[in-house]
Amino acid sequence: MREESDSLSATLRSRGDGVARGGVEAARSRGGWRLLANLMVMLWLGVGLYYLVPKFIGDREMLAVVRNANFLLIPAALAVETASMLFICRLYYEVLRIGGGRLSFGRVSLIYMSAYAFGHVVPGGNAGTVYLNYRELRREGVGRALTVKALGAAYVIYSAALIALVAMGLLLSLLTGRLPLAFNLTALSIAGGSLLFMAACVYLVRRPRVLKRLAGRLLLAAQRARLLRGVDAGEVEERVEETLDYLMAIFTRRDNAVRAGAWGLGFWLFDLACLYTVFVAIGHPVNPGILMVCYTVADIMGSLPLTPAGLGVFEVSLGATLYAFGYPKEVLATAVLGFRFFSFWLCTLAGGICYLVLRLRRRSEEKEHMG
Repeated sequence: MREESDSLSATLRSRGDGVARGGVEAARSRGGWRLLANLMVMLWLGVGLYYLVPKFIGDREMLAVVRNANFLLIPAALAVETASMLFICRLYYEVLRIGGGRLSFGRVSLIYMSAYAFGHVVPGGNAGTVYLNYRELRREGVGRALTVKALGAAYVIYSAALIALVAMGLLLSLLTGRLPLAFNLTALSIAGGSLLFMAACVYLVRRPRVLKRLAGRLLLAAQRARLLRGVDAGEVEERVEETLDYLMAIFTRRDNAVRAGAWGLGFWLFDLACLYTVFVAIGHPVNPGILMVCYTVADIMGSLPLTPAGLGVFEVSLGATLYAFGYPKEVLATAVLGFRFFSFWLCTLAGGICYLVLRLRRRSEEKEHMG
């Protein structure tokens, strides 16, 4: 009787294991098909964008701009965009290193570029990048607390760098002296507000108790607004406090703050430099200050979770804001689409290759470990 019971239990366990494995395989299959569907949507959006824009703007006008372009500057644009990606990878490496992470810069770069490409495929954009960054760092053995703190710190740093870029662009645009008085007054007020906001952030970083009290109140407000349903408030508060402590450890030391700030700001500046290089290549350099302002506005609009990495939204926003300053539409369409070829399509391709390299390296390391 016992033998029959044992055999029955073994059968049930084997069936249960088979069902579990089947569920996992089915989930992976669904995830793969979903990713493939998102990839197809991204490609269709890209094909539509590059096909329809010349139809609306004018094929002949855009072709005339392309014919007069200096194609020798293409390697320069590629090199500048590559530097931009290296800077953001270095930022993630630095925030991990400060927290005691031991991953090499090459490994962190493979992880971030993989996540960057993933964020270009899924509609969530930045959320997809954060998700894959978190998952891959955990697979590399980075602790959960350090992963959350590092990702949070990196996001805060390059967001602060974007705010600084807005202020720099507005102040730089004032030096031209050729813009309407209304714009100059608006630019001065927004730049001043941005600088005051940055000063307030520095003040809060230097006042840990005030910062933690403010974070606690924001967390309480989110709970009352029922924005944290099903989430352990105590754990969230603990993670928020750890991230704040981590940020203070970065910004209270001058060397850490300078390095992290330089890498974060360099990411935006080199990406912007790629856009400016494209304008120069087609023979129509634009006002750098105006370009900074329009670029940041387009990037903020593109960060909305509407399309993969703001595909279409970024292009329309950048073109519309620059067009408002009187630049020819055929020049803007050519430059923006050319810039996105470097900053979106080539970076997505590079990130996909990095993901394959990352997986191959892990398999090789697993085989060596087993051997």
